[in-house]
Amino acid sequence: MQELIQQLQAKAGLTPEQAVQSIEVIKEYVKGKLPPFIAGTVDTWFANMSDKPGEKKEGLMDKANDFLDDVKDKAEDWKDKAEDWAEDAKDKISDFFNKDKKQA
Repeated sequence: MQELIQQLQAKAGLTPEQAVQSIEVIKEYVKGKLPPFIAGTVDTWFANMSDKPGEKKEGLMDKANDFLDDVKDKAEDWKDKAEDWAEDAKDKISDFFNKDKKQA
């Protein structure tokens, strides 16, 4: 964001405060032109503009990917647990019937 503020100062002759205010006005204008379900993306985009040039904060897509990775890991854990449970159940049923055969 700092880079954009500096460009507004240099190219438009704005003070730092005016540059920041200009960015806010533009952001609100763009949000007003978009459907509400998309307008939040503008906030996310502006929020992800770092104060340090070359540095990018984690964006919405990064967070969504992290969330989906977590869901995938948990699903794999549950799958492993279900397979273990099924194997244990199979062994117990086999033991039960084998024990029953030995007694007969």
